[in-house]
Amino acid sequence: MGTHRMDLSSTSSSVAASWKAQPVSIRVLRAFLGVTFLYAGLQKLADPNFLHAGTHDYIGTQLQAFAEGSPIGGLLRVLAHAAVLTGVTVALAEIVVGVGTLLGVAPFAMAAIGFSINLLLFLSATWRVHPYFLGSDSIYAVAWAVYLVAMWEQQIRSRRAVRNRRLVGRMQPEDITRREVIRGALVGAVTLVFAGLARAAAGKPAAASEAVGLTGPSGPTAPTGPSGPTPPSAGHAGHHGAGNVVTGLSRVPVGEAIGFTAPGGDPAVLVRLGQQKVVAFSRVCTHAGCLVGYDAQSRILYCPRPRRSRALRSPSATARWCWANLRALFRG
Repeated sequence: MGTHRMDLSSTSSSVAASWKAQPVSIRVLRAFLGVTFLYAGLQKLADPNFLHAGTHDYIGTQLQAFAEGSPIGGLLRVLAHAAVLTGVTVALAEIVVGVGTLLGVAPFAMAAIGFSINLLLFLSATWRVHPYFLGSDSIYAVAWAVYLVAMWEQQIRSRRAVRNRRLVGRMQPEDITRREVIRGALVGAVTLVFAGLARAAAGKPAAASEAVGLTGPSGPTAPTGPSGPTPPSAGHAGHHGAGNVVTGLSRVPVGEAIGFTAPGGDPAVLVRLGQQKVVAFSRVCTHAGCLVGYDAQSRILYCPRPRRSRALRSPSATARWCWANLRALFRG
């Protein structure tokens, strides 16, 4: 019992020592990354829609949207088949990295995992953001890379110090192993407690939407892109004035939308707001970089990233969205 208390005391002192041993600049970076990743994991598990199929925030919907145009689109589509498992794994990994970074447990490994997560998010969630510096994941990846290098240098210094202590008989190898096991178990326990509290705080998921993707005269349509559905041909395709005819007005009921490929190859959406009122927007969210969808029941263009939907009232109001700043392509 006395040994157990001494190990916990040693662990506590080593956590404090890990902070004192770092320069102020690395402490600031460590605190920010640790707290942010902890919050990110908790936010996912506390979101009742994140693991609930049929909602806008569902992880499966996000993965499918991120796959469009992403260099790792194939991997994302595979993960979408096990969306709930993927979502839980990502959330728990973020909590582990956050807690481990704050407690100084396996700092090099935590930095490597954090860098990998943000690199994958940059290649998927914010890949379509242009210019690239508007996407948050790129700077997070760089921040983790800087912290990773700092932890690598610190690891080299620590190994040298441990070797010197062993030479003079101050520390035995089994002491290091026991301390690492206790600290690892502490990270796991704290992660499970935080995850449980987050899920307990999650409310009921929103009612499943009847239109998760874009809807048209024939029902839901798949996301469009350079290789997706093309504008109708034969009697409907052609040139009219200065632009191309996307479809006939009679084929789009009021309140519904169709996807099409805009000039230049970007995915776009055409929405009929009234009898003689039609608007079109790019489907690429310039904040998150993913493709937005359209919910005909609520008349909103929504971003699969959480809490970035806005009601579609008028072209001018829509163009001013700050969360999903869609670019207007046409006005009618």
